[in-house]
Amino acid sequence: MSTTISTRPRTRPKTRKFKFWPSIRFVTTIGFFLLIGGNLWNGSTCVVEIGPLEIACPLGVVQLIAASRVIVPSLLLAGLIGFLLIVLFGRAFCGWICPGRWIFNRGPTTNSKPWKYRAWAQRIIVGGVIGAAYVCHNPIFCTICPAGVVCRGAIAAGTGGSILPSVGWMGALLGIEWASGRSFCRDLCPLGAGISQLSRFNPFLKVQSNPDTCQPCIACQRVCPEDLNLSMDEDLSSCTKCMECISACPRSGVEIKII
Repeated sequence: MSTTISTRPRTRPKTRKFKFWPSIRFVTTIGFFLLIGGNLWNGSTCVVEIGPLEIACPLGVVQLIAASRVIVPSLLLAGLIGFLLIVLFGRAFCGWICPGRWIFNRGPTTNSKPWKYRAWAQRIIVGGVIGAAYVCHNPIFCTICPAGVVCRGAIAAGTGGSILPSVGWMGALLGIEWASGRSFCRDLCPLGAGISQLSRFNPFLKVQSNPDTCQPCIACQRVCPEDLNLSMDEDLSSCTKCMECISACPRSGVEIKII
């Protein structure tokens, strides 16, 4: 009686790997909207009141000024504080607060690369949003901004209102992303484009390659939602500070420069 011994390697059951930075960012995003929906903070993602302090979205402030043709000092000050936060943290709002990163970027990958002339296209988009507010006497993008829409949905959920308008509009934007084959957050969002332009003044918190340990490759580029390569790209103003590149680098060649 012969026995056969299987030489086939045993396969271990697949376990889902815990992803540190995405988990921390997801908890931060959910926590922010719980604070808004639970009325623990007054306002929305456009204007947040923390005690006597008001922080406003700079793009929203410019739209309101263009729509009303009136400069309100308190609103201008709130927008200035928002601008200073962008100078301090760059485009971190897109990676850590805005829910768009968790909803969009799920479309076809045929156009996974950003537009060659994306910077110019985004300037046109931002200019068009401000121009539309001026012509229509209404900050139109503020009413359809994904961050603002989800924020209003959170407030509605916290006060017993209907979240269907928020769900419907986010579904429409998702459909636009699938139809165009473009990433809404990376290529089409006026708020992200505006913050990217302001992020050029960000000298403090930067993610960069360590010249002592970095050997140029595309590991960071593969996981970057903005398709940035820390070892090759000089303009990192669109970096969302998502920290994905830190985990992806095989040589620990990514560092965070505070100042």
